[in-house]
Amino acid sequence: MGVQRNMSGPPVPIVSVRDVQFRYRNPSTGSCVEVLKGIDLDICEGEFICIIGPSGCGKSTLLNILAGFLPACSGEVAIEGEAVTGPSRHRILIFQEGGVFPWLTVRQNIEFGIVGLSRNERHATVERYVKMVGLSGFEATYPHALSGGMRQRVELARALAANPRILFMDEPFGSLDYLTRLKMRSDLIGICQAEQKTVV
Repeated sequence: MGVQRNMSGPPVPIVSVRDVQFRYRNPSTGSCVEVLKGIDLDICEGEFICIIGPSGCGKSTLLNILAGFLPACSGEVAIEGEAVTGPSRHRILIFQEGGVFPWLTVRQNIEFGIVGLSRNERHATVERYVKMVGLSGFEATYPHALSGGMRQRVELARALAANPRILFMDEPFGSLDYLTRLKMRSDLIGICQAEQKTVV
């Protein structure tokens, strides 16, 4: 995925991480396990960044810190120049396990995070993202009647409909079969290019 930047000056990071450390405390022994140490990272607007490493190396922990769900033990995390002190609707984390609401239809799930729009605007937004993720005709369907790939499409559409500045994605396609995972990855890149989102 290409990154377009304003060439009039150096790119300004939208996400800035400086010397972040994180330790988990074992409640049974009281000992600490260091998961992250000395993490430095700059992410510019519009970039598509992949964090790669073996299971248990701290990828999900770092994403949770960036999204504001976990405080770093030390170091600094800033997004758009402001310290991250908690979650924000301007940055959304899509989890590996999937987070669609089973009691809501596809339409209701996607509409859930939309704020500040009129009823007609919400309807138009839902229709736009239903079409974008290829779920036209399933608007009234509940998640239990959808395949795993379709449920992940609902979650992606819900995240995009909320119009966040940044999408954090914690292996959202990990539980899908190989062919569906390849298709979802390809679709994700195309959608994020069209939407001009920053993705980690």
